[in-house]
Amino acid sequence: MARKCRIVMSPTVINELKSSAERYETTDFIAADPIQFPHRYTDRRDIEVSAFISAWMAYGSRKVFLKVLDRMHRNMDRAGGPYNCILSGAFAKDCTCPGDCLYRFYKQSDYLELCRKLKELYLHHDSIESLFNPSLKLKENIYAFCTFFDGMNGIPVSGSPSANKRLYMFLRWMVRKNSPVDFGIWDNISPRQLIIPLDTHVYRTAVSLGITSRRNADLKTATEITSAMAEIWPDDPARGDFALYGMGIDHKL
Repeated sequence: MARKCRIVMSPTVINELKSSAERYETTDFIAADPIQFPHRYTDRRDIEVSAFISAWMAYGSRKVFLKVLDRMHRNMDRAGGPYNCILSGAFAKDCTCPGDCLYRFYKQSDYLELCRKLKELYLHHDSIESLFNPSLKLKENIYAFCTFFDGMNGIPVSGSPSANKRLYMFLRWMVRKNSPVDFGIWDNISPRQLIIPLDTHVYRTAVSLGITSRRNADLKTATEITSAMAEIWPDDPARGDFALYGMGIDHKL
C-alpha cells in the first residue's frame, strides 16, 4: 500500500527509533504482553484462536485483563486447546466469571457469542485469514472482516474511523514475518499493508517526537504515523510500534 509521509524526521529521531526497535522487539517483550497467550501453543489454529481472543480482550487495565485471559485459556486447555474448544462447542461450558460478568463492558455472553461466530467460520474455512482477500486493499478487507463479525461487542463497526487498535494488533501478530514476538503465519496480507495499532501511549510518543500533530488518536492518525514509520521500514512499517513504545518507556513520554 503506497504511503506518503508529510513529516520529515531528523536523523537523530530516526536513529533513536531504530535503536528502540532493536531493544524492545525481543522475546523479553512477550511475558508482559497479551501475545504471551498464543505463544503457549505450537499448532497454527491454536495460535490463531488464542491470538484473536487475546487481542479482543486487550484493553483497560493490563493487570486485570491478563488475569482474565489466563483463566479463559486454562478453560480452553481443559477442552483440548483453543481451536478444539471452539470447534467442539466446549466454550459453551466456560465459567470464567460468575453470572454474566466477564471484564468491564464485556459480558460472558459476549465471549460465548464471539466463540459461536468463530465456530461458524471454522466449519467452513480453515483460518480467519480466509476473510482477507489478497487481491483487495487492506481497507476493503477490514470492512469484510468487520461485516462478518457484525454486532459482536468489541469488534469495530464496518467503516469505523476509530484507530481499531486491537484489530490492527491482532493483524500485526498474524502477519509480520521474522519477528521474535509476532508469528507471521498469514500470507493474504503483506506486512507493508499493516497499520500501527495505535494506543494512547504510542500516540503521545508520536506527538512528542513531532511525527503527528493530529489531535485525535483515530485511524487517520494511525495511518499518518504508519506512513512516517514506512520511511524507516518500508517493507515493515508496523515495526515502528515497538520503536515508539520503547521510546515512550525510555524517555518517559
